[in-house]
Amino acid sequence: MQELSGSEDLQYFITEVDPEGFEIPENATIFARGNNLMVGIGEQARFEATGAERFQQLAKQFSEFSKEIQIIGSVDSSASSINAMVAISFSPQSEYSSVLIVPKTLLVKRQEKAWVASFEKDFSWPEVEQPTDTKLEFKQASQTQAGFIDSVEKALEQIDDGEISKVVLARDLVAEIPADFDIRPAIEKLRERFPSCWVYSINGNFGASPELLIRSSNGEASARVLAGTAGRGTDPDVDRAIAEGLSHSAKNLHEHNFAVDSITRAMEPFTDSVEADNTPFSLQLPDVWHLATDIHAKLSSDASILEVASALHPTAAVAGTPRLSAQKLIEKLEPFDRGVYAGPVGWIGSNGSGELAIALRGGRIENDQVRAFAGCGIVSGSEPEAELSETKLKFKAVKNAFD
Repeated sequence: MQELSGSEDLQYFITEVDPEGFEIPENATIFARGNNLMVGIGEQARFEATGAERFQQLAKQFSEFSKEIQIIGSVDSSASSINAMVAISFSPQSEYSSVLIVPKTLLVKRQEKAWVASFEKDFSWPEVEQPTDTKLEFKQASQTQAGFIDSVEKALEQIDDGEISKVVLARDLVAEIPADFDIRPAIEKLRERFPSCWVYSINGNFGASPELLIRSSNGEASARVLAGTAGRGTDPDVDRAIAEGLSHSAKNLHEHNFAVDSITRAMEPFTDSVEADNTPFSLQLPDVWHLATDIHAKLSSDASILEVASALHPTAAVAGTPRLSAQKLIEKLEPFDRGVYAGPVGWIGSNGSGELAIALRGGRIENDQVRAFAGCGIVSGSEPEAELSETKLKFKAVKNAFD
């Protein structure tokens, strides 16, 4: 799709501002983690793509759009860039388009510094009305609990036959929403409850992801891999014991190693060097523990973040191993289109920087409903009832945001 406004003779004004006093307006695009925040207002350009080349198509269109734009003003080297928000579908067969949105105006907060980048020279931040909180009741949807257990059992049959090593299966919940529905209160709850997660609201997709697909800045790249989950304990001693047990669980370590290996192998063609931490650590979230490993790489000079993301996606943490076999099994066993769920979401800059999380612990707004998703990795030794319980734990993030 062509951009909404031609890039010829466009100017992009970057102005440092006081980081306080900015309220998020309705229908904004949002990407945040802790004290870092990006808020986009309006659309200067919007690009859409589908199919196996959707990453490359979006990268090309954004590059063509950005190259003729004059950037005026700067805060530091990281700010001298035209930034876009992206939400990319999990599957190339998805009926949902992948999108790249260049906001007309973008507020960026980085720790104690903030700036506004706008295609309008004299832009002023709008006055914002406080939204009304909406409570939602979620119900079973396309993949029922019984259907999910059946799918896990079928997947285990293929694993036992040696056709596949791991597959990630998800189920969905739906809730009816009123005509005046506003996502902002839910986003604020997610930010408060999950300060270490990447909270996003982009093109109707929202959530609080604990997993970073790739971050790129000045040629340095990093990723965070999560695989292996356990519920939190209510007693501190029990909670510590659960975390310790997770770190020594053969089943969870097996699943985790699949995910780490898939990322490091996929990054190698785009890097001068890539290293993963030797031992996973237990990442503490409000409802669950995760096994986590951080990966660090030095990108080759000609590597773009969307090209690397295309090679990384889908990781073993959200698809399985072998990747193509796992994707085919997901299409067979899941009775819904994932859309952007488990796909890359975040931002990219015209200077090669960017931060893409994996769209987890969330859902999408569609017509008069919110559809939420949660999944888990199925490997040899998985127990269907335990996997169902894991999805219930993961659904708490969305349910609590609308409670």
